[in-house]
Amino acid sequence: MGFVATLAAAAVLLASSAAVEVQAPASPPAAVCLNARNIQRTEVQDDRTILFHMRDGKIWQNRLRRICPMLKTSSYTQVLHNDQVCSNQQFIHVTQTGDTCALGDFTPVNTSR
Repeated sequence: MGFVATLAAAAVLLASSAAVEVQAPASPPAAVCLNARNIQRTEVQDDRTILFHMRDGKIWQNRLRRICPMLKTSSYTQVLHNDQVCSNQQFIHVTQTGDTCALGDFTPVNTSR
């Protein structure tokens, strides 16, 4: 009886170890940069989401890396070191609170209905 129990335990251990899959780490998404001159306006959706309306009619959504308190109800500034606004590389400064918040990933917004 002990041999059968040991054999069953070994079979369960072997089956569970065979199910383990090693995955390669995901590569970070490529940075999306918007030409600042082509940004027509921005629209703050909430304390973490900004829409960038482009002159060509496209809209890009940026999800900040974390919640940025009072962003929805305050103005903000952005310091540009060139004419590009790039995902995960730049910061905004919320005027009312003085908080500095990092831009996150840009994703295109589907405007067709």
